[in-house]
Amino acid sequence: MRFTVTNEQMKAAEANADNAGISYMRMMRNAGEACFSRISKILGGVEGKDIVILAGRGNNGGDGIVIANLLTEARANAILVFVQDLPKTDCARECYSLYERVIKTTLYLHRKETVQYAIANCDAVIDCVFGTGFHGELEEVVSELFRYTNENCPGLRISVDVPSGINSDTGEVAINAFMPDVTLVLAAMKRGLYSHPAYEYCGRIILTDIGIPQTMYEWFEAVLSDSSLLGLIPERKSVSHKGTYGKLLNISGSAYYTGAAMLSTDGALRAGVGLCTLATPTRVINAIASAVPETIYLPLEQDMDGFINSAAVRMVSEELVRTKYSAVLTGCGLGNNKSTADMTETVIKRADCPIIIDADGLNSIAPNINILKESKKGIIVTPHPAEFARMTGLSVEEIQQDRLTAAKNFSKEFHCVTVLKGVNTVIVSADGDTFVNTTGNAGLAKGGSGDVLAGIIASLCAQGVGMFHAAALGVYLHGLAADVLAGRIGKPGLLPRDLPAVLPEIMKR
Repeated sequence: MRFTVTNEQMKAAEANADNAGISYMRMMRNAGEACFSRISKILGGVEGKDIVILAGRGNNGGDGIVIANLLTEARANAILVFVQDLPKTDCARECYSLYERVIKTTLYLHRKETVQYAIANCDAVIDCVFGTGFHGELEEVVSELFRYTNENCPGLRISVDVPSGINSDTGEVAINAFMPDVTLVLAAMKRGLYSHPAYEYCGRIILTDIGIPQTMYEWFEAVLSDSSLLGLIPERKSVSHKGTYGKLLNISGSAYYTGAAMLSTDGALRAGVGLCTLATPTRVINAIASAVPETIYLPLEQDMDGFINSAAVRMVSEELVRTKYSAVLTGCGLGNNKSTADMTETVIKRADCPIIIDADGLNSIAPNINILKESKKGIIVTPHPAEFARMTGLSVEEIQQDRLTAAKNFSKEFHCVTVLKGVNTVIVSADGDTFVNTTGNAGLAKGGSGDVLAGIIASLCAQGVGMFHAAALGVYLHGLAADVLAGRIGKPGLLPRDLPAVLPEIMKR
């Protein structure tokens, strides 16, 4: 299990590890050794390569000293640059006293021209200046060093733990912060790195183990999703029938958004639901019935523009009384209008099962968001940041600056599961339990991807997976399908309709 933590939570875990016999010095050596191993792989070996290590005076600088020693032993041309002063912390000072004679070249920042020459002619620059200790603005000389490095380093730029100049709690970025191609985050993900604008500054993030057992983390912000979630996929029993795997009502689609109905239904069916009823305008049925023969259709009345009308709302209300469903999905492609708002409110009040609300279902009730509190069995909401802004009154910028807190506050207030979509989708239960998703890529940035996701989550709920875990597993599977496809066909040509077909292959694993 891997965690997202604040700086204080990370310090507490390190203190627990030290008390358990894993000394701070051992953790520093572990960090240096793990980073050296990663750097060697990234560079395709280090022998003969010119590598500059920028070291601060704290423990992050101590990590850099260990790395510089290992690079030297591996016959790299390692140049250790002390950016501010000699090490100040006990562990960093001890490291320097151990390795001072091994490291062949040590420079200080006041030798500006020599340092700049080394940076401008290197294969890599390793940033070990501030780590989690930074806040505020950069000193002028350090700011100038980072600006020069960002603009003139011809090789890779690699940060250890946190890019220097980023506040790892808040995600704030100082002017001229170090901009790495790769960030080797140590032990646990720092919560600020998932905030914006920090995330855009980190390059490729690689979480790096430094030997702190997960039992040392008494407090953390979130769990990072991983393949252990696949263990939640409902078992397919030898003696079973279609009713064994749930009954889903999917209220989706309009003449303008026929694809939303088809994509959400495909996602649900491929994720394993036994019976799926698609409630949608007759115009949609005529367009997609031959493409989705496995679903049951509930034809809804429509207005002149092909959107559901008040009669459709009454039909669904009666259907919810007449038929026992194990989950209801509503909102995909319905259109943002009064009938959609009425439909969403009716489902919330009438459905005696988990409800998943997506897209226009959320947009339509944003002015009356307290209606979410009236559900009988719980709700999952799946907004992207703009939809979430309408639901909360926050700006998109405020949401993106602290996605974890925004999602946690909403889930707590409205007693629901929140799936805040985007890069590293955040999934939060009503009790504040939190997952941060680790799968997915930019190929998902196309209309219709969210419809597939909503269908997957609803399918898992209908099959009996708990709402929080259904949301976390659904997001993980959705992103993993995109990662598999990106490896095969690339990201630009990836289509939402490709995702459901990959799900059985992934779930088979």
